[in-house]
Amino acid sequence: MTTEANGNTSPVPNLPATPEPSPVPRPRQPESDSRAPAPDVPGQPSLADHDQHRRWEWRVRRLLAEADHWMLTRVKHPDGGERTVTETRADEEGQRRQINRETDMGSRKHRRLPRWQGWIPKFVLSFDFALLLYFFAGITDVNWQSPVSMSLAFAIILAGMVTVLAYGFLSFTGHRMRSSKNHAGTVHLDELDGFTKAAFGTAMAVIAVLAVLMYLRIRSEVIDALGQQAGVTAVVIPLAVAVVSAVANYLVVLIHALDGSDEVARLDKLAAATRRPARKAHRLRRRAAQQAHR
Repeated sequence: MTTEANGNTSPVPNLPATPEPSPVPRPRQPESDSRAPAPDVPGQPSLADHDQHRRWEWRVRRLLAEADHWMLTRVKHPDGGERTVTETRADEEGQRRQINRETDMGSRKHRRLPRWQGWIPKFVLSFDFALLLYFFAGITDVNWQSPVSMSLAFAIILAGMVTVLAYGFLSFTGHRMRSSKNHAGTVHLDELDGFTKAAFGTAMAVIAVLAVLMYLRIRSEVIDALGQQAGVTAVVIPLAVAVVSAVANYLVVLIHALDGSDEVARLDKLAAATRRPARKAHRLRRRAAQQAHR
């Protein structure tokens, strides 16, 4: 009941307050996992692609680790002892820089002979062995109608021994002379040390002995074939063979003396020492690069 200002009362009921409408609840969206890629969203990789990428990265790291392992392998160093492939290749680069620097300054010391000339000593070795075998076969009375015998075996042993010793000494003399090669690309006999001069003199004596052996053996064969009618032929043909033998053996000394230098020979040995492991490391790095670009 309410009382009016003039004292009259009116029966007005107390009504409850009208409640305000509450907002309609929205459906709850599931929270997305930011760590997992959404395969349905364009531009984002799937889980399979993610695992494949991790697999490729693991392969690349493994290949690079194997390559580094090969580069740390110890190899025989041409100067003696052992060093790692990386250290030996550093020595190789240092030797190459020295050769290039001297060559740029006008040096002809390190020039190599044509490749075909490098095969000449091997042909001379075969030539000497064949002639010496023919010479010793005549001394040991080898019957060529039935050559398989102890006489032939003995002749082969003698011919091989003389050929190897002669060729080895001629090569040694040439290498000793190469050590005295100047930047003009020549070797002067008056600049050789005493030991090299002695080796050179002995080499000339060996060449002369081989030439005389060839002369005597061929002359006896010509006389046996032509008899008293041989005449000048018994001198000319053996002399020609003897001169060819002497020139060929002297050429062995010259080729070893003039082909490159000691520095070039050291460079070749350094490169040969690291060739196999360096190639393996290069293949592994190439495979790693292919994996990385897939």
